[in-house]
Amino acid sequence: MSEAVAERYARALFEVAKERETVDAVEEQCQLVGTTINQHRELKSVLSHPQIDSKDKKAIIEQVFKKEVNEEVVNLLKVLIDHHREGIFNDVVDEFTAMANQHRGIVEVVVTTATPLKEKEKEKLAETLGQTLNKKLRIKTKVDPDVIGGLLVRIGNRLYDGTMAGKLARFKQELKVAR
Repeated sequence: MSEAVAERYARALFEVAKERETVDAVEEQCQLVGTTINQHRELKSVLSHPQIDSKDKKAIIEQVFKKEVNEEVVNLLKVLIDHHREGIFNDVVDEFTAMANQHRGIVEVVVTTATPLKEKEKEKLAETLGQTLNKKLRIKTKVDPDVIGGLLVRIGNRLYDGTMAGKLARFKQELKVAR
């Protein structure tokens, strides 16, 4: 349910940003707001507290973000506060980013490895996957030691498992079947 609601807010924000040709700026500023709220526990606590008046929350938003963030993002936050939906802001940002990427023809790829990728490795991976998919890619990397080795690549809702952990799990399954 909250995904559908987040998608509606993101769609409205995206349409306004597209019309004003500020999609990139709005995306960047939404990321900034999300990071700021998540990194400051007090701010997050105040914004999510049900007994704090909406007017007070909006005043805090104005004070904290008005100089750093454009009108569209501040207005989105105020609308979310008015409808008691502050908690879905990150979901709205995710949906907005997906819409912006689709608009730009960019595919977001999440690559999980056991150790951090070097910049050259990221560039080579982006080039290779980009040629394969015939798209521009935005690669985000994650580190998970449980991967052991290899790559776990998520493109949209598809998952490509080239990890040692995945290979070991498949091998284990084959052994069970062979018994």
